[in-house]
Amino acid sequence: MSQTQKIPLLCVLILLSVHNVFGVRVNVKNNLEGNLDLTLHCKSADNDLGAQLLHFNANFGWSFGVSIIGNTQYYCSFQWKGGFHYYDIYIARRDYNVCDPCNWYITKSGPCRVLGHGSAVCDSWKK
Repeated sequence: MSQTQKIPLLCVLILLSVHNVFGVRVNVKNNLEGNLDLTLHCKSADNDLGAQLLHFNANFGWSFGVSIIGNTQYYCSFQWKGGFHYYDIYIARRDYNVCDPCNWYITKSGPCRVLGHGSAVCDSWKK
């Protein structure tokens, strides 16, 4: 392999290693109306974070590396008195260049992602 072929290869390898070193952080906050407790259970294809009980205004967060091929996904179940829903809280193709940390708060009507300037974008629950 010539020197001119090695340089682009080296650049790609460096970018791929940096891509995974820093990782992503996701934070989920219980903002349920009525001060309800929230039980969430988040997992990916290879990492089960276990069930977490969040009292009103409490939060849970975790960090992880994103797959080089961009298929990292975390989905969560959210349960409270009178409600049970699922949501894909992190999808690399949707979220990778949009948020880090990815800050969410949970309401009865759906999850809301906090944007950098403090406003939020809310989604509805999966059916």
